[in-house]
Amino acid sequence: MNHPIHIIDPDGEVIIVLQNANSPFAHTAEHMIPEKLSHGLKQAAPGDAVPKGTVPEGTVPEGTVPEGTIPEDAAFEHTAVENQMSEPMDRREFLIQVSAKHMMFASSVFKKTLTGSWKESELYLKKGSVEVTADGWDSEALLIILRAIHCQYNQIPKKVTLEMLAKISVIADYYDCKDVLYIMTDIWIGSLDEKVTTCSRDLMLWLWVSWFFKRPTRFKEVTSTVMSLADGLIDVRGLPFPDRVIGSMDKSRQEAIENVILLLYETREAFLSGNRGCEFECKSIMYGALTMQIRSRPLLSPRPAPPFLGISHENLIQAVSSFRSPYWYKPSFTSSKRGQAYGHEFGQAYDHEFGQAYDHEFGQAYDHEFGQAYDHEFGQAYGHELGQAYAHECSDSKFAPLFASLNCSIEGLELEKFSNS
Repeated sequence: MNHPIHIIDPDGEVIIVLQNANSPFAHTAEHMIPEKLSHGLKQAAPGDAVPKGTVPEGTVPEGTVPEGTIPEDAAFEHTAVENQMSEPMDRREFLIQVSAKHMMFASSVFKKTLTGSWKESELYLKKGSVEVTADGWDSEALLIILRAIHCQYNQIPKKVTLEMLAKISVIADYYDCKDVLYIMTDIWIGSLDEKVTTCSRDLMLWLWVSWFFKRPTRFKEVTSTVMSLADGLIDVRGLPFPDRVIGSMDKSRQEAIENVILLLYETREAFLSGNRGCEFECKSIMYGALTMQIRSRPLLSPRPAPPFLGISHENLIQAVSSFRSPYWYKPSFTSSKRGQAYGHEFGQAYDHEFGQAYDHEFGQAYDHEFGQAYDHEFGQAYGHELGQAYAHECSDSKFAPLFASLNCSIEGLELEKFSNS
């Protein structure tokens, strides 16, 4: 079988055999249980042993994806769809000829492979040439990195998509050769003016790019968005984030949601215990209304618990902000004398004189004749002479001010927090 051969250095001593090229990248593994979704593959330290006697074989991060071949024209601008490989399945193996000296100088992983106690190093020392296998990488992304290692920047595109930049950075992270990209990093990132505000795959790609290339402002923005929108443990989609980064994000998200739920329950308890509300009616009505709102979300019985699967912080805040406040009315007396007269004089007359008449003689008349008179005549007299009803208002009778301190966004993480850890 003839395999596509890319010659980076015609005098190169190393042939990189790229197997299973263009494998799925940054995808969600359906077989992964939720607890596993929050843990990416650990970033290999430069001093770690290279597994199984060959650099990438069997140890490539899940989901490295590639598409297409490197453009020969420097003015070429990559587009993800147009440049996807159309090779048949039996042509997914590529051979790339590179310089051993360049590879060892740029990559600590290749240096260990070609000079350590691996079979590749033994063959290289004996024959002066060697094949090194790689597995799953995007062929275009790998070629971009190899051209950068060989200082062939005139053959590297000035623009790449977010997808391609993520693929490039994952490979550079694996081979520990980030420094060869420093010339292109600002150019590439500067051309990506897209801002992702939805919980999506692109958002995780931005998170990875901002982490790998150490962009503190973007990293803080993206971590805030991810934590605010996530409705479960953060799915790293196979990207090689350090556990401490994703662990901190999961912890911050869960703490923020717990604080909101705690505020709801504490406010509800305050109405029940009498620490909130100005009077009995206020306490009772607000307690009942808040209980109904919490239960309808549902946030009551059982109380949500970490990791709060199915609950996003942003949606929770929006739900609380939509809580409907109850309204109720109380009578207002315009005259203290009229109030006393109603209470002391008319009340006694009603009890002793008119009460008996009502029971025995006037009962039927009340239903048919006096009832209407009460509605039309006495009702108006009550409203205009005795006083008017007014809507109750106090600092505890509306949900909006009670929960005004809540914010839809969780504060993002500081990149420097992880710089020395």
